[in-house]
Amino acid sequence: MIKLYLIRHGETEWNTVKRFQGWTDIELSEKGLKQAELLGKRFENIHIDELYASPLKRAVKTAEGISKVSGLEIKTSEYFKEINFGAWEGKTRSELSALYGSEFDDFIKHPQDLPFPGEGSFDNVTKRIKKGLDMVLDGKDDVSIAIVSHGGIIRLMIKYLLDIKEDLYNSTWIDNTSISLVEIRKNSAMLRVLNDSSHIPDNGII
Repeated sequence: MIKLYLIRHGETEWNTVKRFQGWTDIELSEKGLKQAELLGKRFENIHIDELYASPLKRAVKTAEGISKVSGLEIKTSEYFKEINFGAWEGKTRSELSALYGSEFDDFIKHPQDLPFPGEGSFDNVTKRIKKGLDMVLDGKDDVSIAIVSHGGIIRLMIKYLLDIKEDLYNSTWIDNTSISLVEIRKNSAMLRVLNDSSHIPDNGII
């Protein structure tokens, strides 16, 4: 069995004002740095064998908290970067709604079915995710792996791993530095934990 821990990066200033970040390389906020520290302490009691991260600063800095306590090298991969939203990045939902009208509003309601700037579709993003997961998982067993990535990517990873056809993107949420756990066996995957951020005192979601 493979234990796959999927972890979202800590808070950024753009998170607080709900700007689309995508591939824009935003640093962690002061709160995000504290969250990363608390996440590291959480992993003092969770064994992992390998540690991967998106190469974006917010993910790498978050992964450093885990690296510090585990002694593991952070292996970065472009496959685990956030969804590329192209011209939408840096803008808030209200700004994008004003600029693009129903084109944007319809995407927010049905993101699985509609195109967007940048990578163009969730199908394209999922193909990228699959390459990354194949790289990390193929040929392995009896190993625990952590991937520090982004909220959108984690939701699509879970959807892919569990072969969920429905729109999981709009029916789930991933908090900053939350931990989700997928257990992978030869012919099946099971979601054991979703969005656990109980290591954050002012959040406490389990």
